Amino acid sequence: MSSPNTSNAVRQVPWLALLPALLLLTVLVVLPLADMTVISFRSESFGQIQPGFVLRNYIELLTKSSNVTLFVNTFLTATAVTLLCVLLGFPVAAAIARAPEKWRGILYFLVAAPLLVNTVVRTYGWLLILGRKGLVNEALLGAGLIDSPLALTGNYLGLIIGGTQVFLPFMILSLTTSLMGIDRRLLEAGDILGAGPVRAFFTITLPLAVPGLIAGSVLVFSLMLGAFVTPLILGGTAIKYISVAVYTDALVLFNLPRATALSMLLMLVVLAVYFLQKRLTRQ
Repeated sequence: MSSPNTSNAVRQVPWLALLPALLLLTVLVVLPLADMTVISFRSESFGQIQPGFVLRNYIELLTKSSNVTLFVNTFLTATAVTLLCVLLGFPVAAAIARAPEKWRGILYFLVAAPLLVNTVVRTYGWLLILGRKGLVNEALLGAGLIDSPLALTGNYLGLIIGGTQVFLPFMILSLTTSLMGIDRRLLEAGDILGAGPVRAFFTITLPLAVPGLIAGSVLVFSLMLGAFVTPLILGGTAIKYISVAVYTDALVLFNLPRATALSMLLMLVVLAVYFLQKRLTRQ
């Protein structure tokens, strides 16, 4: 019969094994986050963080009209990118799920291949394609469809196009996982009972793919909310985007408390989105 001391020692083993990871998380995540929280409630004067506790940073971010516009434009852009990823990613994911097993590895590689290229490189590629001297404008001018180059960069249109391409693989992979888990016998039963392709999609395929759809949408939406390279290169200073505003406040205006407060609000929004995903997935 084991003694109480032995039982206590056995129960402590898992915590001892987790201790290095917990210490690492504390040093790299908890402490910096606590420091950011404190800085977000400080004031700034000529680039210097002043002592004291103020709510001005959060009040201005939540009430000033320009800051409200900043949040609205960021959320609408992330939503547009998410919807485009769903519309473009669902057919590709369905094709991968229905493809013969010997071809799936190649299709997975083709979908994931863009992720092997740095985001900066891919974004600059879109700048060359969509720019005033880019491939799209040169082709349209050469075909006589337009008289002057279209403004496809330096605005939200270019940002949405680039963001969709950057985050589309995440949506495709999430949807493919759900579609692969659908029992083919359900589709065959629906076909036997007279359900056409459209009805079978909306009554069988789409409901069973909802977990992957929710996971992919939340992932794309949250990644697009915090994206920095794509908005900075394809949108530039002509657009209002949270990540660009954080960069401007911190490294151009040297207003670190306001930049930190904006980052904290963005983090809270992302946490709320993940909490919503958990609730929807459970339901």
